[in-house]
Amino acid sequence: MNLKKLTKYLLFLIILFSISSFDKNNKYKGDKVLIDIGDSLTAGAGGEGTTMSNVTLKLLKENWIVKNRGVGGENSLTIGARQGGIPMYIKDTITIPANGSSVEIPNGIYSSYNNKNIYPLIQGEGGLNPCYINGIECTLKRNSKTEKYSIKRNRRSSESYTTKPKTNIVTQLSFETKGIATIFIGQNGGYENPEDLLNQINQFVKHKGDENIIIITSHGNGNSKIVKPIKKKYGKRLIDLKKYMSEKAIYDAIEFDLLPNNGKYPTNEDLERMDKNQTPKTLLKDGIHFNSIGYELLGRLRYKKGKELRYW
Repeated sequence: MNLKKLTKYLLFLIILFSISSFDKNNKYKGDKVLIDIGDSLTAGAGGEGTTMSNVTLKLLKENWIVKNRGVGGENSLTIGARQGGIPMYIKDTITIPANGSSVEIPNGIYSSYNNKNIYPLIQGEGGLNPCYINGIECTLKRNSKTEKYSIKRNRRSSESYTTKPKTNIVTQLSFETKGIATIFIGQNGGYENPEDLLNQINQFVKHKGDENIIIITSHGNGNSKIVKPIKKKYGKRLIDLKKYMSEKAIYDAIEFDLLPNNGKYPTNEDLERMDKNQTPKTLLKDGIHFNSIGYELLGRLRYKKGKELRYW
């Protein structure tokens, strides 16, 4: 290699390392922020205060910020609208009053993915508000009785603002792209088939702007057909939660002293469920949500995956 080519190569390496999230030892050096994006399994429903987020935060020895952006009841398209990868929009023209009063949104909120209705704010905000309409800071609300949506500006203005048809609602969460993102979606539907779910995940990742991610497939409906295309695309960034929960989780619970090592676990019912590739009942609060032990295991599993990927 001549001097001119060597100089260009060294310059390329300098630029590469300067813009990369990883140092020369392939250790993550970006913002120490972990954002968990998903539904009620991310929120921690059933865990009585124990969540994947706070378990991982407890295990992180350095100064990390962990944000739980899980909202129960949301499908993949609604979560994508909050995250920003699959924007949501107001179909019809509305006029946002100058005085800060609310205006009802006729016909609800739509997904740009398939132009069908989505239903945010049913069980929480998860970083949706404040939201923005063409740069105007607003608050989106849902009336639980009428199930109607309304929006208002957060600061008064000298004049009202009239939207155009199909105006996007930009969420606060959509700006939270730095750091590591955990994408935990799929339990509540919103996709037609495994390839469709993968395509939606791709939109999440594209919006984030990098692949500093961990993807978790559901232990409920995350069967091998769901997992296969995601694993092919994202490899080690994937946690196959159904496989872990049905094969290894309860033995980890004993090893970690979360369950007594007295021969009672796994129970016969646990073993029957594991034979069917299901999560042991001992780790569940109900049919789908984990109890505190289940979330403790999930948080530890995600921490282990982050270590493997050299995020922390």
